[in-house]
Amino acid sequence: MRVLCLLFAVFLLFSLATPGQGQPKSSCDGYCSYLCGKTDEWTFSPSCGKMYCCIPSPKKAK
Repeated sequence: MRVLCLLFAVFLLFSLATPGQGQPKSSCDGYCSYLCGKTDEWTFSPSCGKMYCCIPSPKKAK
C-alpha cells in the first residue's frame, strides 16, 4: 500500500511539473488596453506588458 501511495505521489509531482495543454499565452488574439469593454473578455498576455489583453466577444447573428 505504501508503494502505491509513493508511486501516486511521484506521478502527481511529474504531472504538475509538465507544461499544460492550454491556450498559449505568448500573444494577444484581441487588442491591448488598460481598460476592456463591458462585453470583452480579458486576460493577461506577455505581449501586452502591464495592460490587459481584451478579446471582443463573438457577435451574435440576427
